[in-house]
Amino acid sequence: MKKYDGYAIVTGGARGMGAAICRQLASDGYDLVCNYVSDSSLAKVEALAAEIAEKYGRRVVSAQGDVSRYEECEKVVKTAVSALGEKIGVLVNNAGVTVRKELTDHTMGDIERVLGTNLMAGIYMCKLVLPYMYKQNAGSIVNVTSVGGITGYPRQSTYCATKWGMNGLTKALAKEVGSHGIRVNAVAPGFIVTDMTLENKPAFDSYKAASPIGMLGEPEYIAEAVSYVAGAEFMTGQVISPNGGLVI
Repeated sequence: MKKYDGYAIVTGGARGMGAAICRQLASDGYDLVCNYVSDSSLAKVEALAAEIAEKYGRRVVSAQGDVSRYEECEKVVKTAVSALGEKIGVLVNNAGVTVRKELTDHTMGDIERVLGTNLMAGIYMCKLVLPYMYKQNAGSIVNVTSVGGITGYPRQSTYCATKWGMNGLTKALAKEVGSHGIRVNAVAPGFIVTDMTLENKPAFDSYKAASPIGMLGEPEYIAEAVSYVAGAEFMTGQVISPNGGLVI
């Protein structure tokens, strides 16, 4: 498995899958830039940074910013480069939100928030980080998408559209930047127990029953997958889906 020179940036890294990904990449030997949005998440990032420093001896830089907005992504990348330099080895586009209601009940605010966070943020961050990866002719981008980008789910039309979009970005961008020594892959989780999915707790039993192995996912399972594709030198343009057999 390849360990890239430089550090890793993780969007939406304060909790759930993002925090697990930060821990895993720290154990892989990366210093980290952990992006978060709200002031209330800063304490979680600081606690995560202290934990990672103690367990793995790696540095975590906090970078506040709403990555659904391009100017905020610019701020996140500027914070990263100012703190840790220009060698960005890995970018993990993990930030995500969902809205569970019929499309006709979506407000324009709902649509813009989901599109901005789940799709545009990934495009923005890739656009801003790639020039640094070009300079070193190396890098790995991992987009955290969803089984909703492989199949469709009712009452999550906008969410699924963004995840299909990120999978498409993954495949197109892999062809675009491969000659620069940069790989682009996606990890498409199934139903993972996080703060976001706890909002849909009534669905837990049905998703567990739909899994051939009778399991719900934990954030650490996804972190392991992200770590693998981040370092898998012969893999690019692929979407792997740890989902407990929910979608086969």
